[in-house]
Amino acid sequence: MYMNCKKIFLITMMGLLSSCAHQKDDFNNRSPESIYKEGMKLLKSESFTDAASEFKDIEMLFPYSAKAVDGQIMAAYAYYKAKSYSDALRELDVFEKYHPAHEYIPYAMYLCAMCLFMQIGAIGRDSKMAMDAKVAFTKLVNRFPESKYRDDCIKKVLLLDNLLAAHEMSIARFYQKNKSALSAIGRYNHVLIAYPNSSYAAEAHFRIIECCFVLGLIDEAQSAFASLKEKFEKDVWCAKAEKLIESNK
Repeated sequence: MYMNCKKIFLITMMGLLSSCAHQKDDFNNRSPESIYKEGMKLLKSESFTDAASEFKDIEMLFPYSAKAVDGQIMAAYAYYKAKSYSDALRELDVFEKYHPAHEYIPYAMYLCAMCLFMQIGAIGRDSKMAMDAKVAFTKLVNRFPESKYRDDCIKKVLLLDNLLAAHEMSIARFYQKNKSALSAIGRYNHVLIAYPNSSYAAEAHFRIIECCFVLGLIDEAQSAFASLKEKFEKDVWCAKAEKLIESNK
């Protein structure tokens, strides 16, 4: 039995030594450039997870090479393409932490915002992800106003404002429908304050006028109409409000 155990031990050790020698040969035959090239090849073939693994190998095997930083960013991008957004965000968080002044920071911030943006659910669900994405895009615009990502960030913020406003409007309409006019006014006012440029702003004014009439707040309804007319005179909601005002005289 002793001889059998010794034999097994020797076989195991030989296997480990052989494996180590093989790994050493692989290491000697690889370079940051060759790994990066392989990662790009996998990325092009849409093997995104494998590409991310290759890019991460650069940082692991050659942490002080010129390609290590490129590998970090490309790993995050590959995870993003693979829709592994949590992995991409983790890589970007590490990158920003250790390279806060790097030239890739604007792109890292943009990719981070896009990871959040791509995870936004339908209207009516928790709006936290949409708000987080808006904050991320806004932060990039404020920090790097000359960035090439600025215009797209602004477009995304407007889109997110519409999404968030739609979420608020659905809640406000629910309150209004269920005869909670005061609560509805609070929500409609939030839309006007937080998302004044959204496509729902004019409707929010109109709904406030409706709620004011329900509550008997005639002066407040007139004031809301004046604000609506000043900002959205040619909007269809302004025409509807004018008819509503006339019918309540």
